[in-house]
Amino acid sequence: MRIPNRFLAFLSGAACVIIAAGALSPRLGSAADAGETTPLRVGVFDSRAVAIAHAHTSAFQKRVSDMKAEHRRAKEAGDDDLVAEMEKRGEDLQHLLHKQGFGTWPVDDILATIQDELPDVAREAGVDVIVSKWQVVYQRPDVVLVDITDFIVQPFEPDEEVLATIREMKHVDPVSLEELEEHHH
Repeated sequence: MRIPNRFLAFLSGAACVIIAAGALSPRLGSAADAGETTPLRVGVFDSRAVAIAHAHTSAFQKRVSDMKAEHRRAKEAGDDDLVAEMEKRGEDLQHLLHKQGFGTWPVDDILATIQDELPDVAREAGVDVIVSKWQVVYQRPDVVLVDITDFIVQPFEPDEEVLATIREMKHVDPVSLEELEEHHH
């Protein structure tokens, strides 16, 4: 398995949440009262794009920088246990980022950082619910799926280079967990 270099460059070294947006029952209830139904609009997003956008935020970069500084201080102090712990934490974080950025691993931890902005994302995208596109296993014919990937990455304030990577990623299939695990070992 070969991970595209552009994606590796974005994630290397950097070390579904379902959200009801708006009041579903009034929306559906008022339509039902009138004898008509308003289709449920479900916003789906590519979780890989969320991972890529998050990995380029100043908050995430600071987290990685702080981890490296703590590792360096532990080395200088000769604290072998802390050095080993920091190396393990860095390796675990990088492995998680690879699963999220290349595969379909959930990004709940990342979405928690923008939790308060998700109702605005849903409103702007015109959807009732937000879910990772990898988590949709069934939908009724009257449910409308709307790709909101471009909306859900906006709270991370991606620059044009990150947005270009996300656009390219849309044309690349996710890497299977098995392939990512083989790459990790």
